[in-house]
Amino acid sequence: MNEVIEADVIDVSKSIVVTREPTIVYEMLKPISESIAAKIVALNIESLEPTEANLAEIKRTRTDLKKDFEIIESARKMAKELILRPYELLDEQYKKLIATPFATADAKLKNLIDEVETEILTAKVNSLKTYFQEHNAFEFVRFEDLGLKIIKSKSDKAIKDEIDAYLVNIETAINTIETLTDKERILAKFQMSKDLNRAISETNQEAQREEAIKAQNEARAAANQPKVEAAEEKPKEPSTEPEIDNTVYQASFTVFATRAQLKKLKEFMQNEGVSYESADNRN
Repeated sequence: MNEVIEADVIDVSKSIVVTREPTIVYEMLKPISESIAAKIVALNIESLEPTEANLAEIKRTRTDLKKDFEIIESARKMAKELILRPYELLDEQYKKLIATPFATADAKLKNLIDEVETEILTAKVNSLKTYFQEHNAFEFVRFEDLGLKIIKSKSDKAIKDEIDAYLVNIETAINTIETLTDKERILAKFQMSKDLNRAISETNQEAQREEAIKAQNEARAAANQPKVEAAEEKPKEPSTEPEIDNTVYQASFTVFATRAQLKKLKEFMQNEGVSYESADNRN
């Protein structure tokens, strides 16, 4: 670490001192105000009629009043400038010598602090991720799923307790799912949402929709099926003799056998009167 160079001790409280308090004399404003008020009364402004005949008098009256106002306004602006000019010079030097160097140094120091604290927080997060991976037995659960608020001031133990509690809830939910009907579907949904109640609710809703669709299809099929009136028939007495089917059927198949087995098979078909076609000319 670079050695800190100690600067001479300076009393910063005395950096800016006003050596003489500015004084503005404005006692004359009141008598001037009274004089202007008297002049307005004398000019009889309130009773002036806005007519073409009075137009010139109205303009002259306004011009006289504006002259007095501009003189007083000029004095006010001059007083303001005399007072503000020293401060403006101070402000210019203050920004150049104090504010800008301070802001530059402060920004650099803040960046150094942020860099160190980021490294500390990164190491903390990586350590907690390692703890999670060592204790997590569920492939579908990610570290990000926990939504942990990890800050430097929060102890690792408190965050590890949150991780343990989350994993216990996952295990409890899975054990509960094993006792439910349609557990495979519920488990699939739970692995996505990590919310047992939501997984059960969505599965039940799907099952209800499937039952409703099935009922609609069965009703539609029953409605489309032609109605056949069954004729009253005398029930047949069961026959004691087996029925003989004389229908001739044709079948094709490939036989894998030895020459001797093929010969026996051929003799069997000939004895049973079975007609056949053979592509094998070896008799």
